[in-house]
Amino acid sequence: MIQPTPALPWTTAFVYALPHGVAVGYHLPEGPDPVDPEILARLTGAERTHAEALRGYRQVQFVGGRLALAVAFGELGTRRAPVLTDEHGAPILPEGLVGSITHKQDLAVALVARGRVGVGVDLEETTRPRPGVAERVLTPRELEAVRTLVPSRQWVDTVVRFSVKESVYKAIHPTLQRYVGFGEVEVWPGTDGVDRIEALVPDVAAFTFEARHAWIGERILSTVRAEPK
Repeated sequence: MIQPTPALPWTTAFVYALPHGVAVGYHLPEGPDPVDPEILARLTGAERTHAEALRGYRQVQFVGGRLALAVAFGELGTRRAPVLTDEHGAPILPEGLVGSITHKQDLAVALVARGRVGVGVDLEETTRPRPGVAERVLTPRELEAVRTLVPSRQWVDTVVRFSVKESVYKAIHPTLQRYVGFGEVEVWPGTDGVDRIEALVPDVAAFTFEARHAWIGERILSTVRAEPK
């Protein structure tokens, strides 16, 4: 389990060297109030210009994601550079680095690695089961597997599969440049946190996947590495 530090807004929650890259969590304020100029000053010039045009949670999450990336760059010994977004909202990292960002209202998480192989990260809540989610995000085979579990395990297993699928999408989207549906991959969670990905369509099957998940309090953090075969 990843243990974050106490939640003081605009501070680092955790830094972990994971198999798929350096993961950095950054505490966010829980409200959508405008980000203080002193916090905006921590950004690079281009990032600050972009952030100043945003409002509400979009501004808070953008700033938190960039500050998490900055910490990750430092952990990798890489010079900090501006990180803006592409037309799909994904971060554009400097040459030689790959990365992904995920947010919840009070936490931003960035995953950064060296190289050109795609990586993805996702963070999901497990505390409030939501009816109908499993039927929307799982394949028939996955649903059958989930329903064999004791009721107390079914929601968590569904969340793990959902989160890993989100990370898969983020890892391969820069290459595929298309939406990847929930029914295009199956996720088979491992009790040790190492998960198996089974691709069900040809262009997704053209990748080799490594997937893992870990607990952060009562949340699931998933990471995926996707390499073209």
